[in-house]
Amino acid sequence: MATCKYSFNALRRASSSAAVASSVNQRNVPQTKTGQFGVPQRISLPKESINVTKLPNGLVVASMENHSPLFRVAAVVDAGAKYEPYEMRGVTTLLRVFSNLSTKYVSQVGLTKNLERLGANFKCIQTREQMIYSIEGLRSELTHGAQFLVPIVCYPMFKPHEVNDEHERLELDHDLYLQAPELQLNDLLHNAAFKGGLSRALSVSPEMMKKLSHKQMYSFHSHYYTPDRISLVGTGCNHQTLVQIADKFRFSPLDCVYTPGFGNLKLIDSEPEPSKYKGGELRRDTQSSLVHIALACEGVSSKDEKGVLTSSLLNEVMGKGPNIKWSAGSNRLQRAAQAVADAPCLVSSFNLHYTESGLFGVHIMCNKNDTNKVVKAVWNEFSKVLKNGINKEDFNLAKKKLQVNLQMTAEQSSDVFSKMLIQPDVSDRSTDVQSILAQLEQGDYTNDSINQLAKKILTGKPPTVASIGNLKSMPYLDDLKA
Repeated sequence: MATCKYSFNALRRASSSAAVASSVNQRNVPQTKTGQFGVPQRISLPKESINVTKLPNGLVVASMENHSPLFRVAAVVDAGAKYEPYEMRGVTTLLRVFSNLSTKYVSQVGLTKNLERLGANFKCIQTREQMIYSIEGLRSELTHGAQFLVPIVCYPMFKPHEVNDEHERLELDHDLYLQAPELQLNDLLHNAAFKGGLSRALSVSPEMMKKLSHKQMYSFHSHYYTPDRISLVGTGCNHQTLVQIADKFRFSPLDCVYTPGFGNLKLIDSEPEPSKYKGGELRRDTQSSLVHIALACEGVSSKDEKGVLTSSLLNEVMGKGPNIKWSAGSNRLQRAAQAVADAPCLVSSFNLHYTESGLFGVHIMCNKNDTNKVVKAVWNEFSKVLKNGINKEDFNLAKKKLQVNLQMTAEQSSDVFSKMLIQPDVSDRSTDVQSILAQLEQGDYTNDSINQLAKKILTGKPPTVASIGNLKSMPYLDDLKA
């Protein structure tokens, strides 16, 4: 039997000797400026505000230096789904799904491998008003990582064979969309509420999949991806560094028009008509026992800064949903629903702002057997608040909730970054929490101003109802008006 070379006693003596030597050496270590034994002390870094610069070509650069070890940089293009021509419905979905294909200066494989080598993440987000291309990674790799936004945004090649080879990704994206009733409800709501570009869906139908190709992608890109429609937003980076990256966003006509497969291109020669709220109802009957319902009225445009803040206070009065994970919450709309429901349900209000209009309403999730009584109870409570208004006690409570939510949002750099993406040109004002809190204390925001907005919402154009699920007991819009 083999024996151990070192005995237990020898190992114990060696460990004791090492411990004694270590304690002697520690007593002889000089104190450093960074702390004992070279451990760095906490450094108080100065808080920097958001800087906004508009370049001569119209491109906007907005950045916030938060001294984070991670950087986040995004190119925001005002070319969302609402700009899609009727014959190109769903083209922005193709631009999102195929956003990582080959460009003029880097191939699809090269783009993937380089971002993997840097440990960076790339994603593309599609909204009704914007296309957002973002990269995040380690701060030390800022210049190397963020520079890949330039070819992705400015010089995509839309190679026909790549688009055809990746067509399965588009089908998978649509299958995932069909499994998400919340996304379908959102599209149904906008389709029923608006006429114009805001009624466009954030998906592509199987019929349009067959009609759309690399040609429509190129036509849409060449028309809307221009410097005056693009903003470069970043956090965890120096502003001048971001401006230098923005200088590389140079737009020139692509060579695609002379490439085989790009013949007979139909270019976009007109702008979409402004979207207008109209109201209405859309229903999609499925076999799901969980029913999703959205009730909404015309809201406030994002251009109306005072109206946005007032509607945010009204949203707090209604109740935005639970603050505790997995709980149902205790807002007034939730209480009205729970009083009549037999099965668990969830109710929360929402407040959406767009350049041309907005939506203010409530989202309901309930069992198919409770649909009729829950929807009527929630709508009665919702319209009651809008009609009768609120008192000073409700206003003060809503103001405190909004102040807390604003300050909690400001603590998360990811939330601040997301808010900067919405309106990059005024992000220095829209994300200044202290300024917003000071505005709330002014006399312009009272329960009377909220009541005026509430009555305007209720007495305006007809409400909108969208629903998806088993709609056997779902009331119609006329039933709610009665």
